[in-house]
Amino acid sequence: MLKNYIKVAIRGLLKNRIASIINILGLTVGLTCFILIFLFVKNELSYDAFHSKADHIFRVTTIDEALGVSSNNVGITNPRMTIDAKAEIPEVTLSTRLLTQGRTRIENGDDVIYAEDAKYIESSFFDVFDFELVGPQSKEKFEAPRKLILNESLAKKTFRDEDPIGKTVTIDEEDWEVVGIVQQNHELSHLKFDMLMSLYPTQADSSFAQYLNGWQGLGMIGYLVLNDPSSESRVEGKLKDLALKNEVPEFWIPQLQPLKEAHLYSSNILFDGNNENKGDIIYVYSLSAIAVFVVLIAAFNFMNLSTAKSTTRAKEVGIRKVMGSNKNKLVIQHLGESIFICLISLVLALVLTFGISAYINIGIEVSLISYLSSHPEVCIYLLGITLAIGLVAGIYPAFVLSHYNPVVTLRGKFQTGKQGILLRKVLVVVQFVASITLIISTVLIMKQLDFIRNKDLGFNKNQVITIQTSDPGMGANINAFRDKLKQFESIHGVGYSSNMPGRTFGRTAVIPEGVPENEENWIVSTISFDDEYLDVMGIKVIQGRNYGKEFGTDQDQAILVNEAFISQVGWENAIGKKLALGNGQERTIVGVVKDFHFASMRHAIEPLIMFYNPNPSGNLSLKVAGDIRNAVQMTETTWNEFYSEYPFEYQFFDDEFDQIFKSDEDFSRLALNFTWLAIFIACLGLFGLSTYMAEQRRKEIGIRKVLGSKVTQVIFLLSKEFVILIFIAAVLAWPIAFLASNSWLADFQYRIDLLSAGSVAVFVLSGLAALLIGLITVGVQSYAASVANPVQSLRDE
Repeated sequence: MLKNYIKVAIRGLLKNRIASIINILGLTVGLTCFILIFLFVKNELSYDAFHSKADHIFRVTTIDEALGVSSNNVGITNPRMTIDAKAEIPEVTLSTRLLTQGRTRIENGDDVIYAEDAKYIESSFFDVFDFELVGPQSKEKFEAPRKLILNESLAKKTFRDEDPIGKTVTIDEEDWEVVGIVQQNHELSHLKFDMLMSLYPTQADSSFAQYLNGWQGLGMIGYLVLNDPSSESRVEGKLKDLALKNEVPEFWIPQLQPLKEAHLYSSNILFDGNNENKGDIIYVYSLSAIAVFVVLIAAFNFMNLSTAKSTTRAKEVGIRKVMGSNKNKLVIQHLGESIFICLISLVLALVLTFGISAYINIGIEVSLISYLSSHPEVCIYLLGITLAIGLVAGIYPAFVLSHYNPVVTLRGKFQTGKQGILLRKVLVVVQFVASITLIISTVLIMKQLDFIRNKDLGFNKNQVITIQTSDPGMGANINAFRDKLKQFESIHGVGYSSNMPGRTFGRTAVIPEGVPENEENWIVSTISFDDEYLDVMGIKVIQGRNYGKEFGTDQDQAILVNEAFISQVGWENAIGKKLALGNGQERTIVGVVKDFHFASMRHAIEPLIMFYNPNPSGNLSLKVAGDIRNAVQMTETTWNEFYSEYPFEYQFFDDEFDQIFKSDEDFSRLALNFTWLAIFIACLGLFGLSTYMAEQRRKEIGIRKVLGSKVTQVIFLLSKEFVILIFIAAVLAWPIAFLASNSWLADFQYRIDLLSAGSVAVFVLSGLAALLIGLITVGVQSYAASVANPVQSLRDE
């Protein structure tokens, strides 16, 4: 029986080649999209799941409700918070804390190596997280000052083939001993590091020890392990009480974030530098919706064509019933054919996925074959989903075919029922609702990205080269290096700064002159720079003046602020106003700069104070004119004159700043590609359906042509029904696309207006585009039917 079913299925595929190709091609493309998105989404949802205590680990964050702060969710806490939480809160069983060190210079004899992502940690880090250590008593030896644990890659880079355990390297003129190696697995974690430094200060590090044991200020990254995850809200209340007990300002409210949410639910969190390559749950939901849409469109195509061609199989069903076949066997046969086609499509989709996965970043660090072999559950999921698609797509056609009356079908008088026609219309509408929604949403995403790329940032990011100069060994020659660079005609300015837009700015407490006592809890962002930096970056002073060497008191007594600061304080004229700083100093405002975006467009421009520091600081910015490659070569030559022992490393600032939008642009590209594929699949089904509709009306078309109908009239006759359906789909898609786009845009403080003329045009033009695509698709088949010789269709009449 099974062998017979397979034979019939293969014969059916070969007999109905057009329908078979359309079904298999549509399902293959749809399943390929689904597999790619499925793997990406599974990858994103798997972050930090490998830790044995993952469900019990929580990250301590803070809600900063101080005045002057609009982006108030920060990924740091008070230095003592996690230590005292473990000691005083019964629900807390373990705690650990860490500090991000970042790029760190390591000296191993005459060799100089850089750790790109160093972190200070406590030994309890390995009790909380399941990072595997290699080396005898690594954890115990780590519980002392100046101890290191390297990852495998950095250990090999530093010591080559030598055993690194027990070896000593120099960091900032201090000797550090390597006591362990942490294994590099392909597990997904929001924590990335290549070197771990012991968070245990020496006796000489009294200020560092005082910081670690203090409650004032935010700066520590902390994690707690709870004995019961459901106690999260109760523990948050106790953390708040603990903070108030230790005189932490009441506007700093501790919060807990489940570890598994750190990767996808942190897009709005600032001071989150340890959370590497964080994603966005909105993108996961959006791509998941696209995957479902694409697969449903492919499945609806299959269902549509299967019901449309049911008349061509009516006599086959009639003969089978006369020969004794019952309804159950007919249902099994036709469901089997549907599943058979889906399985063929799955095999082809996997082959296609293998071919293109190398060109699309789906977050998998190993080859797709290796990934699937090590994750057999993924194969089971995909097989189950494919079988489900086969059942859903084939169940209606199977029951329609199994209920045919053999007497009617064998007389050749079978006609498609009204229910089948209605179903096909509904499916066409649903397909184009999905397609038009994707078109509108994708175009609006691209408009938003174009908006933030072209928005006035308040500075000029182009033709700026940045060089990190934070290494203590560079201090002696840095001014001479800068002065030499300023002699080149192609370099129009060189400025020092403690930070750059796009990186996280620090914050400090201030009290503006004249504010009421109940509003003295002001926390504002801060940066320091020299008197040339504003000109290098093209940042304008709109009131007062810039810093200058001719004003001898600027470094100790003056301060610059931005427009947002003036606006929030409520001053009409800020020049001459006083600011009291947290360290007891008082400064006079001498200038106001035009607002500039120092964070992403997801965050509003916050109040900013800018200190004057004419001395070398962590960043050197060069404004270049003319040939930038020539300027880089001259800079490198000059660098080698002063710092031959240091590698010359630079960055184009516009490239660095644009990294802020990288995840948004990656999502935009993915959404655009999958949207085109969804439209292709929908048009593929529309082409197949119009082919069968034209075939069913072949004799009617012949009669109309004999009676004098023109080609254009026949095309209009065959196309008008589809035009109406696509128009209905457009009307239904508009509110869905509006809600989806508005939800995505809500995460941006600076965004396009969905009710503007340009945005409304996107809705209208997307509907017209879908209508045009549909007309072209149907029109090709309609034209072929309208120019056919009517004698061929009327020969048997």
